[in-house]
Amino acid sequence: MTSAPSLLRLALLAALVPLAARAQEASVPALDPAPLTQADLLSREIGFGIGHTALSSRQDGFFLGGYAAGGSSAADHAQDSDYNSRGLVLGWGWSNGLSAFAGYGQGVSYLEDDVHEARIRSYFLGTGYSGESNGVSYGGTLYMGRTHNKLSSPASASGSTDHDGRILGLSLRGETMLKEGDAPGTGLDFVMTGDVLRHATGNYDLVRKGGEIESRVTYSSAFRAELGAPMRAVGGTLRPYAAYTVFGGDQDKLTYVTEAGSRSFVASELLEQDQLALGVDYGAAGGHGLGGRLEAASNLDGDAALRLNLSFNF
Repeated sequence: MTSAPSLLRLALLAALVPLAARAQEASVPALDPAPLTQADLLSREIGFGIGHTALSSRQDGFFLGGYAAGGSSAADHAQDSDYNSRGLVLGWGWSNGLSAFAGYGQGVSYLEDDVHEARIRSYFLGTGYSGESNGVSYGGTLYMGRTHNKLSSPASASGSTDHDGRILGLSLRGETMLKEGDAPGTGLDFVMTGDVLRHATGNYDLVRKGGEIESRVTYSSAFRAELGAPMRAVGGTLRPYAAYTVFGGDQDKLTYVTEAGSRSFVASELLEQDQLALGVDYGAAGGHGLGGRLEAASNLDGDAALRLNLSFNF
């Protein structure tokens, strides 16, 4: 039978263990999560940018497309940031609906403290498929890339890092005409898109700050409904539209490890928001030549974004 002093020692030890763990965590300095989670936002921006560009510029034969976008983000309990991204897609489409493409994307974000700067770049390879059935045009792209992520700030802030990651993404699109106009291809149409992206990073050091951030995975998603009114214009088709997008995401916690111990903290919520957009598409007659899209968007908190897509079909 265990003696009373032994039971007392065990109870005391059980009470001290969590206290010691909390004391060890307290000895590890806290970090601002906003700079360290900018890669979550930038990976979504370049991934979805490449996927949408490949979908919108795809045709039989050689196709070329590019995009540029920028906006602002106001995370809860973290710094605001301004960001922009751009990318280019080169591809080839076959008459059976299949396509293959390569792309390059890069992005940058500046935090409101004017101290932190985050950058990302990636080369992509992808494949796609498009078709039409019962009045519905549809398409999808599957793409992957390896990211190069950088953060620059002094040791008094978050330090600097230069590390790699991996992107895997899927973009889907469906379109149908709700009401035919007097001319073919005009009237009222409806477009739905869906996206999902996985961005994984390994352990990386915080240079000048000391310690490292452990590996983590971020999932980004988007669901969008768009109502457009295509009409004839000089040399092609003009399509004003309105859209509503629901962005989502799942961001792993950040775990900061030093010689003194480790500390985990919640990532800045940068991915979940609802967004309203107004824009206009232009497509050259016959589907060949220069096409483009210009869009202005804002979420319910007033964070704005501007996007431009251009394509050239030969």
